[in-house]
Amino acid sequence: MNAKTAKTIVHRYFQRLLNERDVSVCDELLTPGYVDHDAPAHIATGPDSTKTFVTTFLDEYPDMHVQVFDLVAEANKVAARIVWQGTHRVNGAPLHQMGIVIIHLNEQGQFTERWSAYTSLTKS
Repeated sequence: MNAKTAKTIVHRYFQRLLNERDVSVCDELLTPGYVDHDAPAHIATGPDSTKTFVTTFLDEYPDMHVQVFDLVAEANKVAARIVWQGTHRVNGAPLHQMGIVIIHLNEQGQFTERWSAYTSLTKS
């Protein structure tokens, strides 16, 4: 897979999952053994756990929107700078974060692993 294809897959994943709220993209693009290295400790591997976690997250932040910037690909990894913005449904607290995400893809263009680091952009 070339770098352009890998970047397109990663961008499409975040667009569908978080902006379009289409958790079925997890079944398409996450391998059965997919590992999110930054997920909470109680989250199991695979697409079902990710779908459950994201569904809960989007319920808590119903206006969540992400923007994907600066996609960089090398070999079978893609790095992206992502900005997340939303408002907590219950308490109205804003969520405004920027993060770097690194995705490891297999030959079929599916995610096998994910790493990330985020920082808050919300002024306190």
